[in-house]
Amino acid sequence: METSTYSGKLLRVNLTNGTFKIESIPEQVRRDFLGGRGFGIKYLHDELSPGIEPLAPENKLIFSTGVLCGIAGSGFSKWIAMTKSPLSGCVAKAVVGANFGPWLKFAGFDLIIIEGKADKPSYIYLEDEKAYISAAEDLWGLNTEETQQRLKQRHGSTTETACIGPGGEKLIKYAAIVTARRSASRCGVGTVMSSKNLKAVAINAIGRVVPHNPQRFKELARELIEIQRSHPRRLEYTDFGTTSLIARYSQERNMTPVRNFREGAMEGVEKLYALEFKKIKIKNFGCWGCMTRCGQIHEVTSGAYSGAWSEGPEYETIFAFGCELYNTDLASIVAADSICDLLGMDAISTGVSIGFACELFERGIISTKDTDGLELTWGNHAAFVRLVEKIGRREGFGELLGEGVRRAAEHIGKGANKYAMHVKGIELPGYEPRAVKGFGLSYAVSNCGGIHTYGRPGLELSRTVDPLAEEGKGKLVASAQKQYAIADCVLECPFGNAGLTPELRNQLLVAATGIEEFGDPAYLEKVGERIVCLERAFNVREGFGRKDDTLPSRFLTEPLENAGSATGQTVQQLDTMLDEYYDAAGYTRQGIPTAQKLNELGLGGVINDVERFIK
Repeated sequence: METSTYSGKLLRVNLTNGTFKIESIPEQVRRDFLGGRGFGIKYLHDELSPGIEPLAPENKLIFSTGVLCGIAGSGFSKWIAMTKSPLSGCVAKAVVGANFGPWLKFAGFDLIIIEGKADKPSYIYLEDEKAYISAAEDLWGLNTEETQQRLKQRHGSTTETACIGPGGEKLIKYAAIVTARRSASRCGVGTVMSSKNLKAVAINAIGRVVPHNPQRFKELARELIEIQRSHPRRLEYTDFGTTSLIARYSQERNMTPVRNFREGAMEGVEKLYALEFKKIKIKNFGCWGCMTRCGQIHEVTSGAYSGAWSEGPEYETIFAFGCELYNTDLASIVAADSICDLLGMDAISTGVSIGFACELFERGIISTKDTDGLELTWGNHAAFVRLVEKIGRREGFGELLGEGVRRAAEHIGKGANKYAMHVKGIELPGYEPRAVKGFGLSYAVSNCGGIHTYGRPGLELSRTVDPLAEEGKGKLVASAQKQYAIADCVLECPFGNAGLTPELRNQLLVAATGIEEFGDPAYLEKVGERIVCLERAFNVREGFGRKDDTLPSRFLTEPLENAGSATGQTVQQLDTMLDEYYDAAGYTRQGIPTAQKLNELGLGGVINDVERFIK
C-alpha cells in the first residue's frame, strides 16, 4: 500500500479485551513532537497515571517510527520502543533497526500503542491496516530466531517480526525485543512486552512511503548517498562495524571500563581489536534502505564455541563480555552475544551483572555455594557463557542476576550495593565516567537511567573539550540531550548517518513532510528540549528528583586505576555539575522543571504534575 511520510494514524491494541482502534494523530502533536521518541513520551505522559507498576496491565508499550522511516533515504530505518521501565520505574526507551520499522510504516501506522494483558500467550499480526490477535502457545518457549522463522512460515516470507525470547517470557528485568538479530535492548522493554503475554508483533505489508515533495526528497537523498559513498566513517563501519571502537576507546583513550569499572585498560585487549574479529567475519548485514550495512556477522569455526555466530558483537557487547570481565577470548564473546540475541536479553545489563558478581566473588561476599559451583574469577569465559544461559532461563544463580544489579545487591546484602554499577537501576554501558566526566553527568541526569544514548557528549569523545574537566559539562550535556532527542524523533542511525549534517537532515524533513518549520534549527531544538522536559516531568510525578541524579559511590570516591592520563581521577564536583545542568535546562536546583520553562515549551498543562514537588 502507499502512505504519506506521516500516515497520521496510530493503532491502539487492547490485549485485555482483544480490540483494535485506529486513531488520528493530531497535527499539532506532529508539529510539537515530530515522531519517534517524541510521540512515545507524549502518549505515555498523557495516558499513564503516576504510580502504575511497570509490569501491571495498566502500563503501555509503544512502538513508534521515525519521520523519515520507509522512504528511500539511507540510515533512517530504526524504530523505538517506549514504556515505563521495570528496572527503574522511569521512562524507558530502546532503539532498534532491521526492517520492522519500515514495515510498520507500510502497514499504515506511525505508532502502535499496546495496552492491557492477554489472558494467554498471544501475538499481534498486521497487514495493510488490518490487525489480528492470534494464539501464541506454540511460540512460547521458542527463541527469537525460531519465533521469527515460524511466523514467516505462517504468514509469508516477507513477514517482519519483533518478538521476545525465553528471557522475556521468564521476566528477567532487562529483557529485549528482537527483530532479525537486532534488538531493542535497554531498560527492560521486552519484560513489559512479556508481562502482557505478548510474544510477538508480526507485519506483512509491503508498500511505499511517498514524501510531500518527491523530487526534492530524491535529490537530497542522492546527495546524502554521494557523500556517504566515500565518507571515511561509512567505510569504517561497513568494514568493521563498531568493533573498531575498542582500540580507539580502550587502548588510545583508556575509557572502556575494566573489571566492573575499576580500571581503564586491559592487558591483551588487542586480541579483541577489529582485525581479529574480521578474521571470522562471514558477511555484512544492513537495515532496510541503508548502504552502510554496518552489521558484521561473525562465526566461530573451532574450539569450545565452534558453531556460535552473531550479528555482532558491537562495541558495547565487547565491553560487557570482554573488558568488563577481564576476558580476551573473542570466541566466547561471540557466543555470549548469540545467547543474548536468541534468549532476548540486553547484553550490556547481562555483562555488567556478571561483572558485579565477579567482584563479589573476588571479595568473598559470594562463593561457589551461591553461584551453582561456577568459579566467577576474572577472565573465566567458560563460566561466563554458562551464566549468560542461566540468566536467560532464570536457573539457579541466574535467576537472581536476572533481576539486575540493584535488586541483586539488595538481596545479597553484605555491602554488595557498593559494587552495583547502575544509575536509577539501569546497568551502566561502556564509557568510564572518571575518564569522560560529561558522560558521568549524562548518566546521572538521564531520564532513562544509565544509558549512553540519552545525552552522549560527543565533544568529549572527539577531544574537542577536555574530557577530564568538570566545569562547563552541565551546559554541554543539556545541549547534547536536546540533539539526541531530535535524532530519536527522526531515528537517524548513528552508524548509517555518516556525512549527514543537521542542515541536510532538516531539508530532508521539510521535503518529506511539507512542514517548513522543520527546516529551522531553533524550532527543532525547541522540539528536542520539549521532549526532554516532558520526560523529566514524567519522572518527577513518579517521585524522582535530585536525589536520584547521582552516580555509584565508586566514581565519586575511588580513583580510577590503570587509565593513562585519567589514572587517579574521580568525579569530584558532581553537585556543581548538577547545578550547572539544572540551570541550563531551566529546572529548579532539585531537578524539577519550572513553570516558566514549561510554559515556554508549550507544556503549561504539565505544571500541576510537578508544582507540588517544588520546595
